[in-house]
Amino acid sequence: MARLRAPHVRGTLFCLVAGVAFSVSPVLIQIAYAHGAAVTGLLAWRYLVSALLLLTLAGRRIFAVPARAAVGAFALGAVVYALDSALFYGSLERISAPVASLVHYAHLMLIVGVAAIIGRERLTGRRVLALAGIFGGVALVGGAATNPDLVGVGMALGSAAAYAAYVIFADRLLRDADPLALTAYLTFGATATFFVAAGVVGSLGAVGGPTGMACLVLAALVGSVFAAVVFLEGVRLVGPSTASLLVTIEVPVTITLAAVVLGQHLAPPQLAGAGLVVAAIVAMQLRRRPKLRLVEQPPPVPLTLESSEQRAA
Repeated sequence: MARLRAPHVRGTLFCLVAGVAFSVSPVLIQIAYAHGAAVTGLLAWRYLVSALLLLTLAGRRIFAVPARAAVGAFALGAVVYALDSALFYGSLERISAPVASLVHYAHLMLIVGVAAIIGRERLTGRRVLALAGIFGGVALVGGAATNPDLVGVGMALGSAAAYAAYVIFADRLLRDADPLALTAYLTFGATATFFVAAGVVGSLGAVGGPTGMACLVLAALVGSVFAAVVFLEGVRLVGPSTASLLVTIEVPVTITLAAVVLGQHLAPPQLAGAGLVVAAIVAMQLRRRPKLRLVEQPPPVPLTLESSEQRAA
């Protein structure tokens, strides 16, 4: 019996599930903060849990990574990704999860701009309009808040810049080795940085008690490892452009979770800004594609993470 291609359907579901999973981390981290957790201590243990799980999942592939790529991934995690995480999760101490997450989407403007400057991508009229939409949406979200915390918004913008640098450097590393194995090295790098930082400021034990510990473990399991693995599989099945489009479900889910769990609500102009950001991302990712063909159902394809690309959480 003819039906829509099963791999495409599975890939779509994987990307949507990944978007939902990515959205839980900011909410869980803010719950941990409410119970007395400190940024450095919380992130040190969170990334250690994530790194150990990724190491287990990568298995023997961890040894197949060229030494240069492994060192590069560790250094990238220890410096750039750690800076991104410190700024983003630090901003969550000052501003709401939806605002921080939406302002962080400013990284798309930087990535596309740099890609155009170095000749990796062509800056079309549609992309310029989409980038203007993202800029306008982020400005609405950050500027329409009542008594906005400018330091918190600035930290979220700084995290966007750091994440853009991370993506650009990681793109070069991904050409040399398995993305899941590289992510394990990268996460160990971030772990090392936060353990050193937490040791210096004396916050290794400041995880928010049992509730905070549960939140950091869930953030590692769901918001980092599960989300990354499911997204990698989604990318393999539907391609990076479609996957990046589908995963933007993270935005409305974050807004909903923050409202239900934390009582954080966006003002109408901020909701309009959120909609503008999502619409701009959709416009930037959509491409003309042939209509989906109806084909006979193919034999089952075993799940694998080989030859996939990554989205870091």
